[in-house]
Amino acid sequence: MHFIFICIHLICAIFFIAYVFFDVCVYRFAYKHQSKEDCDKIKKAYTKSSIFIFASIFILLLLSGFYLLSFYEINSFWDFFASNFGIFLFIKFLLLITMLVLTFYSLFFIKVLKRKDPLKSHLIALILCILIVICAKAMLYF
Repeated sequence: MHFIFICIHLICAIFFIAYVFFDVCVYRFAYKHQSKEDCDKIKKAYTKSSIFIFASIFILLLLSGFYLLSFYEINSFWDFFASNFGIFLFIKFLLLITMLVLTFYSLFFIKVLKRKDPLKSHLIALILCILIVICAKAMLYF
């Protein structure tokens, strides 16, 4: 069962990062080569239909990660700092919390205030994703 959840977690992480990468990099090139109106229409249609898929992948990524966390013995907050594994895991949590705060901040501006996202949220999310992957690999390496 552990192996299945590792695979689910890894596949969801790949899809999540690919989605953010596509939004940051591919759309940027499209806006340079096509009209803004066409790109905006395509992005709106894409975003509207993919929000459920993206949210499902993100939730599955979190749930599988917390399930995998249950295999490690962490009894207190200070257990995070007892090993390099725990330190990198703690850094991963901080990066994840940062990403969640950024997501809610962006959604507040876009949905509630009906304004454009003041931050380049997906660019920041892509950088955070890369740092999370580096921490995940460092957890097992060091």
